[in-house]
Amino acid sequence: MTVIMTKSKTTLFLHSILYAVLVLTVSFCSGQQRAIPGDNPLLTRLDSLVDESARRYFHDKKAVGLSIGVVQKGTVHFYNYGETKAGNKQLPDNHTIYEIGSTTKSFTGIILGQAILDKKIRLDDDIRLYLKGDYPNLSYKGIPIRIRDLTNHTSRITRIFPNMWQRPDYDSLDPLHNYNRQLLYEGLHQMKMDKQPGKVYSYSNMAVALLGTILEDAYGQGYFTLVSDNILTPLQMKDTRIDIRSLPASRIAWPHDEQRKVVPLWDVSLLPAMGALRSSTADMVKFISANNKEISPAITLSHRVTFGTEKEGMGLNWFIHSTPEGYKVLEHSGGTGGSRSSLECFPQLNAGFVILTNSLANRNNLEDELAEIVVAQSKD
Repeated sequence: MTVIMTKSKTTLFLHSILYAVLVLTVSFCSGQQRAIPGDNPLLTRLDSLVDESARRYFHDKKAVGLSIGVVQKGTVHFYNYGETKAGNKQLPDNHTIYEIGSTTKSFTGIILGQAILDKKIRLDDDIRLYLKGDYPNLSYKGIPIRIRDLTNHTSRITRIFPNMWQRPDYDSLDPLHNYNRQLLYEGLHQMKMDKQPGKVYSYSNMAVALLGTILEDAYGQGYFTLVSDNILTPLQMKDTRIDIRSLPASRIAWPHDEQRKVVPLWDVSLLPAMGALRSSTADMVKFISANNKEISPAITLSHRVTFGTEKEGMGLNWFIHSTPEGYKVLEHSGGTGGSRSSLECFPQLNAGFVILTNSLANRNNLEDELAEIVVAQSKD
């Protein structure tokens, strides 16, 4: 695992100057103001449009830090605002590490694509072929759950199994800590199918967690090894990881609750496929470009519709839809107890964006605005 070294004193000095100089002010309805530092150079139309959207995002008093990466016709732009921890006056940068939560699932989809190409797994197989033990409950009127149903959220597997929060050691601030395979399989045994799988979309973390265990067993390797070998190393995504204990605190965007108080990073390491990765905008723009260019057969396969249509459907853990102008969109988002992420790719325009935040501030408008901005600025 690559260890990222701390910044030099010179870099930190320049960073502190940048923080002091590049300050934008956000006004609230109450008339109060707070200074929001940023590194947006405001040199281009794109810079100005992104800055306006970022200012509006910080109208939400819960907002702490924000990092944006934009790919425009293959050219990369980075914008950072706020703080890595409320009150620390440290501006995030494009190598600051954020939790990306369920955006991890888009990586899982690519690993599934590789497993299909390697003939380790077949998309239409009954998932029970890959499970030890007897699961008569995992079918509805004789129709089994298939691998494709796990990856496109039509499996009917419960979003979260009750035994997660019924555990004696359950911690609401870190709900998946120590939630392991054994507990996952116990929850799987206890659930009941209510509808035929493959017919109705219903988002399920447990389904993707299960898919991750199937992939690990198929290769005899851990999830992070599979992601590293197939995605991170080829793309030189050196910031992306699960274990961040080796990193200095200054490298991390600490998650915050609704009162802007620091809360624990979520530990999803025992069932990582559903949301364990942490990453930076520097890495995620590489991921955007790789998906736009479909640089590997596994990536290409992950974009193939498995449910719905090209206008509104699912690939292998990718949400697929189209813009009002008809451009294809590949996207995923994520959230933890104090972080949010959004990723959108526009392959026909060789464009896209990633939003990483370390708070519970609402980013929905920012997502919509950036999508409009990036499409408009990339098609001109």
